[in-house]
Amino acid sequence: MPLPSLVPPLAACALATVLLTPNACAAAPPKEAQASVPPIAAIPVAPASTPTPTSTATPTPSLLVVASDSSVLRPGAPEAMPAPAPSAHVVLVDERPFRASSSRAREEPEHARGHSRKRGRHGRPYHPAPGIVVDVVDAQGGAGAAEVQRVARSSGYWPFRRCYEEGLRRDQRLSGKVSLELAMAASGAVDSATVTSSTLHDESVVLCVAREGRHLVLASSESLATAKIDVTLSTGDEPVPAPHAAPHAEQLREALQASWPAVRQCYASELAKRPDVGGRMELRFTVKANGEIVEVAEGDTRFGDVDVTRCVLGVYRTAKLAAIRHGAHETTFAYAVHFEARPPDSR
Repeated sequence: MPLPSLVPPLAACALATVLLTPNACAAAPPKEAQASVPPIAAIPVAPASTPTPTSTATPTPSLLVVASDSSVLRPGAPEAMPAPAPSAHVVLVDERPFRASSSRAREEPEHARGHSRKRGRHGRPYHPAPGIVVDVVDAQGGAGAAEVQRVARSSGYWPFRRCYEEGLRRDQRLSGKVSLELAMAASGAVDSATVTSSTLHDESVVLCVAREGRHLVLASSESLATAKIDVTLSTGDEPVPAPHAAPHAEQLREALQASWPAVRQCYASELAKRPDVGGRMELRFTVKANGEIVEVAEGDTRFGDVDVTRCVLGVYRTAKLAAIRHGAHETTFAYAVHFEARPPDSR
């Protein structure tokens, strides 16, 4: 278009600007566009909403996923995550991968073991199994100390012994005393068990004893009660049977520990719902020579929480171990992991 022909439109625009009518300068769309573009009010607009995160196939849950339904954002609600509660410190210990066999100490008569000696260590009667002694040093507000001690020795022996045996498989010379302070309901159920002192040099065993102490049901009374108990753990005259290590046990152990960050998260997520969950989890692996995990399942023992077990199995089913030997044969072994939680306010 020649330059002089632009002067009238430009003058019109200037005049429209002065008269505060800016739309007078807007160029009108072509007739074809007017026919094809619908009015603005007729164009559907998606309502504003918070994007919903897409779940993935990762078997390990995120700690942020453990939230109640009230944490879901609602229209008009502030987009702020609730402050997380103080989390317990996860204490994780394991055993070397071993061949599938029983690893528990068994009570057998002396003659069945073929022993001829009649005296044990320090001149005491011969006793092959570990010694577990529960003493109530103080009881207030409920049944007498003697009655609480009788029930505590009866119901606490085997739970405390299982905690101790796991430590003995790591150190056959482990021994000491764990002191607990128990708060009990009128029914005799233990509401809390706090470690007040310990001479046992294995934190996992100490935490296990405290956790099992919370599961005790002691003598009932008409009111709330407290009790202070000492759990003395001493070695027996025979070592606790330990399973035979699997071939390449240390190499396998190192590869399995590489998945511990996800395994810890499985356990920590459940602690938000069940603070008293813990214990030993035994896993059975079938692995190819190239390190590919064919199958992993729970072993003879059963962990106390099925959700933690499923999560840990999911972690290891997607893991990959290093090749341990040449050939196409598969190998089978067991691997045990022990879970405990240290309270957030403990030192």
